[in-house]
Amino acid sequence: MSKFTLPSIVFVTLLWTFAWPSYAKYTELFKQQVIPLDITVTQPVLAADVLNDEGVELIVVGVDELQQRTLLILKLDPETHQYLTHESVTIDPKVFAYDVGDPDHTGLQSIYFLSKHLVTRYIPAHMSHPSRILEEEQVSSLYLVNIADVFIHQNFIQDINDDGLNDIVLQSFESLNLWLSDCCGLRHPQKLPIDSRIEMEEGRVSFYENKLFFEDMNFDAKTDLIIVEQGNLKVFQQQPDMQFSVKPILIPLAQTIHGLNWWDMKGPNGRDLNQSNLEHRTVKEVTDLNGDGIPDLAVQFTQSSGVLDKNIEFEFYFGQKQQKLQYSEEAETSVEWDETLSGLAFVDLEGDGIQEVFVSSFDIGISQIIGALLSGGIDQDVLLFAMGENGEYSEKPLVSQEVEMTFSLSQGATGEPLIKVVDINGDNVKDLLFSDGDSAIRVLFATPDGKKPYARRSLRQKMIMPQNASSIDSVDLNKDGKSDLVIHYGQLDAEELHKQIVVLLAK
Repeated sequence: MSKFTLPSIVFVTLLWTFAWPSYAKYTELFKQQVIPLDITVTQPVLAADVLNDEGVELIVVGVDELQQRTLLILKLDPETHQYLTHESVTIDPKVFAYDVGDPDHTGLQSIYFLSKHLVTRYIPAHMSHPSRILEEEQVSSLYLVNIADVFIHQNFIQDINDDGLNDIVLQSFESLNLWLSDCCGLRHPQKLPIDSRIEMEEGRVSFYENKLFFEDMNFDAKTDLIIVEQGNLKVFQQQPDMQFSVKPILIPLAQTIHGLNWWDMKGPNGRDLNQSNLEHRTVKEVTDLNGDGIPDLAVQFTQSSGVLDKNIEFEFYFGQKQQKLQYSEEAETSVEWDETLSGLAFVDLEGDGIQEVFVSSFDIGISQIIGALLSGGIDQDVLLFAMGENGEYSEKPLVSQEVEMTFSLSQGATGEPLIKVVDINGDNVKDLLFSDGDSAIRVLFATPDGKKPYARRSLRQKMIMPQNASSIDSVDLNKDGKSDLVIHYGQLDAEELHKQIVVLLAK
């Protein structure tokens, strides 16, 4: 169980608020490398181990001067510890998405590309053989795109049946289409009766993918596939042959719990739901929260009496292992605050299997909106709640820190601060990272052997931070046991920054 008790949490929160303004002088927490590029970066950088070389590679997507879509593979030089361009891949106009698969038995990953009816894979150069794009599978999906205007990262490759091999997962109009790999390199197609979500408005019909969850729901050590309907979890169980049952089992929930957000739902008249008297619960995550090996539910509860009068809190329903998995009608614990909550995430700070809750809070009153319009930014608080020994999340946060979200009315874009919980110094306990405006990065180190969970003061390093820092990737790039950062610049940042990325290697 977590070592943090409610009295210590209250004390730490007060101490944090008192001590935070006292900064240490700037220090070099990371070794910084600015990498100039020949393309304008258009997507967040992905870190993936795709080459049989030292370190982790960087996948950079952008366009050249002729607006030709390009994918760069950067690799870490073992002597200089600098990233250099290994290969530039020109993207076929028919391709609209890419993904990086899970590591195979050697620990390596592959880059996959998706077009209307085909999935292809990048094969690295080997000895005298050049790199090439290999056809992987003929597919069908919602995406009837002949020539693509965009090239984005999309999650369509993952090992969903625990055999260590990458599978293909694509939503179609009347089914979820799977292509499950076997040990001989073949894929076996399967259709599950999961219709796409449809929205109809005047003169328009839109189709959307379903939110999928993957957990062992029947305690047979096999991962099952789950979707949420009102009042039920619909579970497609994994079979001994590693395929999934076509007929799902139902696990009852409270009838007030839905699988869709309230803004994705329509009333009987086809219009958006009335926000003047709204109560709505949506499943945000299916995962083990309290470390007992049983899947739990994280649910967002929204109450509204108007567009600018909403209360959002998060409820947690713990799974109970009886003859089969079941959930109570009422939540076992919740996270509440006096402002609107958003951005639910989980982090296991101590590696004990118990998930701390990470949320943001902000005030959406009229005065705050007017102030945001004038300043181009709005303050939000980052809150971290720990689970006590009683199995309930604390009323007071372990950490409360104010950050700023920016936006541009002229560009129609919003920016988010850097908020990461990762291990920077390699002690196997996660530290807290925040952006300090647009000119510095800030780290508060965990103190696992101390009386307080975190150091009294944060350390800062000067650097140009992107306005939208939410997509910064944190990965151990050089495999030294410390989390590193990969930074790119976007629409809200100065144009001269768009043709570079920055790598921060933890010292």
